[in-house]
Amino acid sequence: MKLTVWKLLFTSIILLTNGTKVTEKSISTSVVGMLELVQLEADLIDSLNSYADELEAKLKVLKSFVPKLQAESNEAVTQMENYVSNPINSFSLIRRMHEDWHDWKIFMESSIGQSQVAFLNKAKLQFPTKTDLNEASSSIVRLQKMYNLTAKDMARGVLNGKQYEASLTALDTYAMGRYLNKQNRDMAREWFVVTSELLKEQTPLTPLAGEREKVLHLFAQAIFDYEYYSIALSVFDHALLLANKTANPTLLSKRSKFEELARKEAEMVEKPKPKTKPTNYEIGCRGLFVRQSNMKCTYKSKDSPFLRLAPIKMEYLVLDPLVVVFHDVLSSGEIDEMQLITKPFLERTLIQHAFGAHIIQKFRTSKGMWINRNHNNLTLRIARRIMDMVDLDLQGSEPFNVMNYGIGGHYNTHYDYYNNSSVTDNRMATVLFYMTDVEQGGATVFPVLKQAVSPKRGSALFWYNIKHNGNRDPRTLHGGCPVLVGSKWTVFTQWINERANMFHRRCRKLEATAA
Repeated sequence: MKLTVWKLLFTSIILLTNGTKVTEKSISTSVVGMLELVQLEADLIDSLNSYADELEAKLKVLKSFVPKLQAESNEAVTQMENYVSNPINSFSLIRRMHEDWHDWKIFMESSIGQSQVAFLNKAKLQFPTKTDLNEASSSIVRLQKMYNLTAKDMARGVLNGKQYEASLTALDTYAMGRYLNKQNRDMAREWFVVTSELLKEQTPLTPLAGEREKVLHLFAQAIFDYEYYSIALSVFDHALLLANKTANPTLLSKRSKFEELARKEAEMVEKPKPKTKPTNYEIGCRGLFVRQSNMKCTYKSKDSPFLRLAPIKMEYLVLDPLVVVFHDVLSSGEIDEMQLITKPFLERTLIQHAFGAHIIQKFRTSKGMWINRNHNNLTLRIARRIMDMVDLDLQGSEPFNVMNYGIGGHYNTHYDYYNNSSVTDNRMATVLFYMTDVEQGGATVFPVLKQAVSPKRGSALFWYNIKHNGNRDPRTLHGGCPVLVGSKWTVFTQWINERANMFHRRCRKLEATAA
């Protein structure tokens, strides 16, 4: 059984005691979910600082008394017989040994930080689980692949060529290498190389690490156990130089073993596989689609009393199937209120299985909730606005579906319509509202149509999933790209069903000229 650095450094940390059951919170799948972790870590640091203050107070007592005790003891040791010959000294010595040192024993044994330990034990129930860490690791891998990033750049906070005030530690990159070890050894090697570079620059922030030389030896052995011998050798050599033990026979013998296996590894390492051609979905997510120039923008203003007073800005992206962006259709106040309503109720988004059950799937990572259109005046007002925007009836359609994405949050390519032939009232159209701008990533991409729409606060994306003849339209295949930087709120999705709109859907000619 391989011994990892993680086990060596953190064997004293026990996340669960007495069989306590932890409910998976899918923390990494929502930015909202991770906000609680930020506050929890701040509280833990405050608690740790309080513990340091208590230690400092105890140390202050010791520092004030030890010199006085030492002075008395030095006098006695230098002239023992003369010292004890004096009855005053003898009595004082006997009394000190009988009473004072019992007090010092009690002082030394007195517990410090009990309240802080109690807080930590309580907080453990909110700590991310192994599943949470694995999901977060998987998200980092997704971002690296989708946006063609390097482990080195990501570790130093460079994302798509932009430097951020963020970085990963050696422990972080080691965790990534460990996660990838059985999945993709080429990628794991890349992360372990970054780990070795960071170890030469920094000491991991852990109280169990000990001296830096010891930490380097632990990492070298752990990486060696994973059979990345050349990387392990690099870390091992740095440890020897740091401790000035390049002539130590025992360590040199160990190094020769590392070196021998590193040579064999170099002979056996396969050439990296050539990168596959990116899919249309990946091209769209990377912002490489060429925007069509023959589309137009207009105001929609003639179809309802509301629109006559407040025309909606409308941008055509595709005419067949119809894909439209409505700009500035939600106000900041409406967005803030929708966030306030939904934040407390967000849960891991599930996918409906072919047999009807709802399950967690890796191709959709987010948290969400359903909210009825008649929930309050806000939802009723937005429902009325949707009908004005798209000239369709929402009767019989599903409730609003609100979503928030986390680390690398995405929804892989899919169709909004149901492929099940037993469905008699399918999702004819989709309205997708965006709650926030997203700094990088998070676009909605239509690979077949070669269209990519970046989230813009207050805008809405609309398209038809079903053709005029009632057939499903496979050209509406679409996906939500992984969020690279930022918080992507799809304020809500409103799927619009067919049955109530038998006589509402406009013909294609009218769609193309609507205003």
